[in-house]
Amino acid sequence: MKKIFQWAMTAALICGASVFTSCTNDDNPVTPDLNLSEMIIGKWVTANRYGQPAPTNKKKVFNIVSATKAYMSASLISLPEVGSYWIDVIENDVDISGNKVTLTNHPDEHRTVVEEYTVTAINDKEFTANRKMTITSDGVEVVSEEGVIRYVKLTADYAEPILGLWECTGLTGIETYNDANARLEFLADGTYRYYCMDDGGQWQAMTSREFQDYFVDGTLLATRWKNQGEDELREWWEIASLSGDQMTWTALRQNADGSTAQQKMTWKRIDLNISEKIVGKWIVKERGGQPLPTNKMMVLTFASTTKAYMSESFNSIPDAGTLWNDKMEADVVIDGNKVTLTFHRNEHHTGVHEFIFTDINDSEFTATQKSTSTVDGNVVHIFENTARYEKVPTDYSANIIGTWEGRCTSEGSVFDDGQEHRWQYNADGTYIYYVKDGDNWVPYEGNTLNECFVDGNLLCTRWIDLGQENREWWEITIDGNKMNWTALRQNADGTTFTATFEMKKVGPLRGI
Repeated sequence: MKKIFQWAMTAALICGASVFTSCTNDDNPVTPDLNLSEMIIGKWVTANRYGQPAPTNKKKVFNIVSATKAYMSASLISLPEVGSYWIDVIENDVDISGNKVTLTNHPDEHRTVVEEYTVTAINDKEFTANRKMTITSDGVEVVSEEGVIRYVKLTADYAEPILGLWECTGLTGIETYNDANARLEFLADGTYRYYCMDDGGQWQAMTSREFQDYFVDGTLLATRWKNQGEDELREWWEIASLSGDQMTWTALRQNADGSTAQQKMTWKRIDLNISEKIVGKWIVKERGGQPLPTNKMMVLTFASTTKAYMSESFNSIPDAGTLWNDKMEADVVIDGNKVTLTFHRNEHHTGVHEFIFTDINDSEFTATQKSTSTVDGNVVHIFENTARYEKVPTDYSANIIGTWEGRCTSEGSVFDDGQEHRWQYNADGTYIYYVKDGDNWVPYEGNTLNECFVDGNLLCTRWIDLGQENREWWEITIDGNKMNWTALRQNADGTTFTATFEMKKVGPLRGI
C-alpha cells in the first residue's frame, strides 16, 4: 500500500510539473514574459515587412516614450480606401498587455488607426512581431492588414543636424526626382528650399513651387512638394550618416515588377556664414542674370546683423508711385541663408525684402529676392527674381561735397550738348546747377527742388523744371580733384548704352 501511494505521489508530481507545458499546452498557451513595458521604450523604424526588406517609402518611425504614450512619423501614399498620409509626429495611445502592444491614433476627426503588435522577440536592437493594422472611418472598417514585421531601434536622430544648406556631391542607383546638380536647404519650420545650377554656373532657387515640406525623424527623411499646376510629389530617404559637413543618404526602391534597387546620395554642407560676411555696403548690379540699368540700382548698408539702411530712387513703381529714400532704416533678421529686411517708408507704406542667399564672398553675393509692398496692410506690389550685389569698397558721400565742372564724354546722356556743366553739392543734400553766361557761371533759375544723395558710389539727383520732376542716376568714382560718372541706360526698345561724364573739382564761386 505504501508503495502504491509513493508511486501515485510521484506520478502526481510529474504531471503537476507538466501542467503548464506539454500536458495542457493546447488549451492554455504560455505567454513569455518579454518585459515589454521596459524593452519597448525607444525610437524604432521599420526594417522588414512580411519577410522582405521594407522599401524606404513604406517605412515609418515609432517613438515609444512610455508604456502609455508614443509618437509616430510617416509619409505614406496610395493606401487602399484611405489615400495619402503625411504625418510629421502624431500622438498614439499605447496599451501593453503581456506580449501585445496596441497603438491607437486619430489622423483626423473621421479616421482611427489601430496597430496591434504581438511581439515574438525583442532585444535592445530590434523586435519582431505579428502585426495587425485596422483603419476605420466614421466607425466603419476600411482597411485591415496582417503580417510579420520587424523594427530596428534607432540610436541617432538627425532632425537638428540636417538643418542648413547642402550640396550634392554624388548620386548612384536608379533615377529619382533628385539629381547631382542640386542644393537643398533644410529650415527649422519644416520647409526646405531647392536650388539648381543654371547654364552660367549660378545657383538658382526654385520659386515656382506651391510648397516644399520635409520632416526628419530619427534617420528617416521624407519630403513632399508641388509645382504650380501639377500633382504633389514625394521622396523618401534614410540618412545613413551625418557627421560635420558630410552626409550620406541611402534608399531601397521598389520597381513596378516588384524587384528592388539601392540608391545612394552624398552631400557636403555649405555654410555661407552670412552673419559674418554681410556687414558692409552693397549695390545691386544684376537681376535675372542681366546687367541692371543704373536707374534701377539701390544700395543696402548692413550696419550689423540686425540693422540695415537702404538708399533708392525709383520712378513708376506699380501701385507704389515714386520712391526717394536716402538711407532708410530697416530691421534685419538672419535665419540660416535667408535674410529679411523690413522697413516703413511712412505710416502707411511697409516694405519687406526677403533674400534667399545662394552664395556670398568678400566682393559679391547672389540671392533670390522677393520684395513685397503693402499700404495700410494691403499688398500693392510683389516682385521676385534673382539678384547679384557687389560690395562697395568706398563711400563718396563726403568726397562729393564741393563744386565740380565737367563735360559729357559719350552720347546718350541728358547732358551731351558738348558744353561744360557745373554743380555745387552741399552737405544738406541739396545742390546748385550752374550755366555759363558769357565768361561767368550763374545759378540756373529754372530749376527748383534740386536734391541729391550719394550712398557708396551711387549718385541720385532730382529736380523740378517747369513743373516737371526729373531724375538722374550715376555710378561715380572720385580720386582727389577728379570725378568720373558712368551709367548704363536703357532705351524704350530694351537696348542699352553707357553714358560717361568726366569732371574736375574747382574752387568756390565768387559771390556764392
